[in-house]
Amino acid sequence: MLDAGLCRGTGPNHNPLTVLNLLDLGQVINTTTGESLTIPTLTARSTATIKGQGVQISDSDPTFSSIVLGAFKYSFLVPVANELLNDAGFDLSALIAEQAGNSIGFAVNTGLTTGTGTVEPTGVMTAASSAVTGGTGVSGVASYENIIDLIYALDGQARLLPGVGFITGKSGLAGMRKLKDGAGNYIWTDSAVPGQPATLLGYPVYENPAVAATGTAAFSLGFGHMPSYKIRTAGGIQVAQSSDFAFDKDVTTFRVTMRV
Repeated sequence: MLDAGLCRGTGPNHNPLTVLNLLDLGQVINTTTGESLTIPTLTARSTATIKGQGVQISDSDPTFSSIVLGAFKYSFLVPVANELLNDAGFDLSALIAEQAGNSIGFAVNTGLTTGTGTVEPTGVMTAASSAVTGGTGVSGVASYENIIDLIYALDGQARLLPGVGFITGKSGLAGMRKLKDGAGNYIWTDSAVPGQPATLLGYPVYENPAVAATGTAAFSLGFGHMPSYKIRTAGGIQVAQSSDFAFDKDVTTFRVTMRV
């Protein structure tokens, strides 16, 4: 009935910058229940060495760690007077469902972007390493040189993977669109395909409203392989309604929940 990614859309055709929920960018693992889910991670690869004829080959085991994905419940109630439900001249239930999907989507996206990891998800900007300290320009907007340093702070093998790109908020976008190279050329490139993101130095740029605004002490720009960020959802969005919960007030209450 509801789509957790409802808080997304596309810009005008001359600048089709995609506005995304992190549920569209990260790797989503759907489960029916919410018990802890352990995901293995590789922290060090095996090392190959040259050996001569008849020389014993050395052991070199990869090193593994793990992350544990829980299931934090986002929820709210929407009480609606029965007179309004019965007398409305339009599909009020559909309107409630649409705004509920957007509300859950925005809340979940905020947690997946900047969550602390204690009583909420660990956000991608929280989990990421600080790669470049820049923002010497106006309001902490990154410079052209900062962008170059940020790109090459990422491991070379990761930069080759599909799904590598930038995420930033609207103030970061405004600053990035104004950036020029040493020859005075803008480095921002609008997409010619509606619905596809613009690019910066060849990498797609995604607007995420939950990323911090530009500032001298803010994590306002992210770059990396977005599918490496793992998201677990347990059962998707659940919508239920009850006419008994607030029977004395003659209202129907809609309950919206999502575990992520």
